Amino acid sequence: MRNRWLSPIAVVVLAAVLALGAVFDPSGLAAPYTWTGADLLPVAGLWQVAAPAVYVPLLLAGVGALTWAVARGRAPLRTALLVWGAVVWSAMAAKLLMSLAMTFDDALYLVWSTGFTGVKAAVFGLPVAAAAWLAQLLHRRLVPPSATSASAGPAEGSGASAPGWAAAGVAVVLAASVGGVWWGGSPVGYAIGDSPLAPAPEAGPLGCLAAVTLLGVLTWASHRRLSATTSPRAVVAGLSALGAAGTLGLVEVAVGIPGDLAGGGLFWAPAIMLRLAPALSFGALLALATALLVAFLDATRPARKGVALAAPIPMAVVVAAAALALPLLQPGATTAQPPRTPGLTLSADRRIVDADGNEVLLRGVNVNQLEDYFQQFQDKAVTRPLTEADFAGMARMGFNVVRLALSWSALEPRPGHYDPAYLARISWAVETAARHGLRTVIDMHQDAWGKGVAAAPGTTCADGSPMHGWDGAPTWADRFDGAPRCEFTGRDISPAVARAFTNFYQDRDGIQTRLVAAWGMLAERFANEPMVAGYDLLNEPGFGEAPPITSGVLLGRYYDRAIKAIRAGERRGFPHLVFFEPSVLWSGLGFEVPVPKDFTDDRLLVFAPHLYNESITIEQGTGLTVTSIERGFELASRAAKYYGAGLWSGEWGWFGDPAAAPIARYTDQEDRHRIGGAFWVWKQSCGDAHASAGAETGGNLMIEDCATGKDLPPPAEYVAELSRPYPRAAPGRLTGLTSDRASLTARGEGSGCGLDVWFPGDVRPSVRGTGLSGVAVRQAPGGWRVTGCTSGSYSVTADA
Repeated sequence: MRNRWLSPIAVVVLAAVLALGAVFDPSGLAAPYTWTGADLLPVAGLWQVAAPAVYVPLLLAGVGALTWAVARGRAPLRTALLVWGAVVWSAMAAKLLMSLAMTFDDALYLVWSTGFTGVKAAVFGLPVAAAAWLAQLLHRRLVPPSATSASAGPAEGSGASAPGWAAAGVAVVLAASVGGVWWGGSPVGYAIGDSPLAPAPEAGPLGCLAAVTLLGVLTWASHRRLSATTSPRAVVAGLSALGAAGTLGLVEVAVGIPGDLAGGGLFWAPAIMLRLAPALSFGALLALATALLVAFLDATRPARKGVALAAPIPMAVVVAAAALALPLLQPGATTAQPPRTPGLTLSADRRIVDADGNEVLLRGVNVNQLEDYFQQFQDKAVTRPLTEADFAGMARMGFNVVRLALSWSALEPRPGHYDPAYLARISWAVETAARHGLRTVIDMHQDAWGKGVAAAPGTTCADGSPMHGWDGAPTWADRFDGAPRCEFTGRDISPAVARAFTNFYQDRDGIQTRLVAAWGMLAERFANEPMVAGYDLLNEPGFGEAPPITSGVLLGRYYDRAIKAIRAGERRGFPHLVFFEPSVLWSGLGFEVPVPKDFTDDRLLVFAPHLYNESITIEQGTGLTVTSIERGFELASRAAKYYGAGLWSGEWGWFGDPAAAPIARYTDQEDRHRIGGAFWVWKQSCGDAHASAGAETGGNLMIEDCATGKDLPPPAEYVAELSRPYPRAAPGRLTGLTSDRASLTARGEGSGCGLDVWFPGDVRPSVRGTGLSGVAVRQAPGGWRVTGCTSGSYSVTADA
């Protein structure tokens, strides 16, 4: 007997959950529906209204229809579980169609991204399932079973063998045939690729077999358990398959917990989501395929006697064939050798190398003195002057690179007009850095979109607080559409910032095209400059209104366009490295769903996340650590491998009190992973947008006394760690590196005369090693340079 009120109850409860989530979480990062408060009219494209016009109606309609279909049983718990599954599946299906309305790029990525919606739906579906359980329980007690109910369909559990075997067979075939593509192509594959139960080659033959078998058994058992009296068997089979995939995800969570606990921190908590998401997105596909097959079997029932017993046999043959093809389906990063250039390039194994093939560690500092910040305090300058003395000071600390932050607002104050005076300042900075042995990474910097996010005087925010302006985009590129200029727990979680980035990613009014053109102009200007290490395409990109669509697929589209413009600008020069970042969420969380693996065909790529673990990640204010320093390096290293790219930490620091700062742990990890990075920041003004009104000093490294404007001594603990000895360049490839403030041991493989080691201090270091010749030690500003030649396997040790 059908509970006719169950479907409306489920829809009403779900609508209430959607409304509450939109009110209390305008970022949409946790809520089931994002409502930023931006204007819906005029409509610039379907993407602008995709959430209210596509996602919400389809979600409510899907839950209503599926709940109506399963409302025929009288088992409250079973019905509640089916309704719960209906919410999860409907949310993922609605999210996929909403994604397609926003972009048609990278279908696999879009299907994958539904898994994160599925994880959220598993949470916000609980009150809907609870309401279904209560409604069915009351219906069972208040409405007696009719005499005709027994004839309405088969008894519970009867006739389930054929659909049960069919559901299990579909699960096994799909897992065996496309599991490698599914798990290996995941946007979080870098974090879960080592899962011992993933149906992918990384799991090994036994892991694949275990995953495929377990999924089949779970699907069969789930269908047998959830079969309701008269509910359509196709619906029950589909939701059973979804439940089975979700259960497999929980098994993977349990198996992965020991590894997730290793390395410290609370990473095991987000790891649950990262492992469940692929299982649920795969389960959504599995549910659809299973439901269609079972519906076909039911429609052809008279012609298929004995199918329940015969079905496993052909399915086993299909599984065996699919298993043989599985390695061919697994995507992998290319190992093609990038082109040699007079500047820096990449080796076949993704190391940053120079024109002679020497591995280069780029270690240095961010310079924000050319940025165009919002004037927060009228009596204080927003930046401090950039002089040659600054570059000399960086060289004295042993740095060999600066990440030079530019502002689009200063570069292109009017559409299509580039400020010649600002371009001259950039060129001067690059040239002056080069005179002091410093390479430059040119960084298109932004924080919270730009100056224009500043709230008007008198603005009140129901939740959060009014924003002041920041830096980045020129005001002519602002497209806020009335979204509140309020921030929630941080500048980047703001409706105005989210809408501005969504409009940018959708290239509304050609604003993205203008920044792409600016990159082409800059690349042409520095096309023949070997001391330009490369270009950082956008600092900490905003996640937009629909992550990871906006912060994944559409961000990747911008990156691809910018890279093509850079390469076109370099036609009369040589290609430089391209540094690309995940969204700002990586800086705040220590991990992120990055852009699609194949976002570009270019091979001179360096993955450049900001490793702020245990310094300014969002949980630090609570006294907790989710992603430790060590875990952050491991995740970044995996992600770089996932892309087939080099690795460099574009920003890191500030750890607070120098005496208690874990900076030595950070620099130890730099050595362990043999990478470089840029400390944030060289000189920050007391009038910088990051500064507070009552600040006594401006930092971070070269400190300013806010009362007098004079320089104060930099923190000795930070200087000592930042100046640690390291190989600026090493022939061949480095195979090991350890150092502290007064010693270094490096090992490598390769022959050549490009060894160049920095050693700080006034005391001449003692140098020894194996496979070395022609070693020379000469004094340099702030320390010593150890140079020489190597042959084969070599080691070098230096200590004071």
